[in-house]
Amino acid sequence: MAYSINLQHIGAIILAAGYSSRFGALKALVEINGATMLERAARTFLDASIEQIFVVTGFDTDRLTEAARARGLIPVYNPDFAQGMFSSILAGLAALPAGTEAAFILPVDIPFVSPATPRALVRGISAHLAALPRYQGKTGHPPLIRRAWFDAIQRWEGPDGLQGFFRAHRADIALIDVADPFIHVDIDTPRNLEIARLSMDIR
Repeated sequence: MAYSINLQHIGAIILAAGYSSRFGALKALVEINGATMLERAARTFLDASIEQIFVVTGFDTDRLTEAARARGLIPVYNPDFAQGMFSSILAGLAALPAGTEAAFILPVDIPFVSPATPRALVRGISAHLAALPRYQGKTGHPPLIRRAWFDAIQRWEGPDGLQGFFRAHRADIALIDVADPFIHVDIDTPRNLEIARLSMDIR
């Protein structure tokens, strides 16, 4: 049985619906060395030959929608964004076309993931229903999820959203070791950004 996934049938969901209250500005549109976080997150997938990229918007949706469309990305509005990130994950999954075999999910404030990481997950997922990247023993973003799990995630009523779902189904998840510290780098505040700039080379 073949377990490989056609790159043309993989989608990417970038989560950008939040208030960015701790950052003090709309994170998705904050520029870092000439590129916004949204552009950098999208580049992770575009450079991995994944072109079907959805951006889930919520707060300040007009600006984000315009920015997404200007870059050839597909905006998806989440009217329930105030309920938290899991609601945006559900909105993104619901927006995927019927032919989508699997999808990546990446918060926009984790914008420096190497394109080699999604490529490694596609190669390593095998017969599993999802794959997570792992660096130095700790898992990070973005997960890759097969369509076979989309409905189950949308029905999930357990605790802790997608993280809770993954904990309940560990045996079905491949853990893929990658040489990418940026799977852990969450730019949640201006201080986080300064630390990342000082400690790591940002592409």
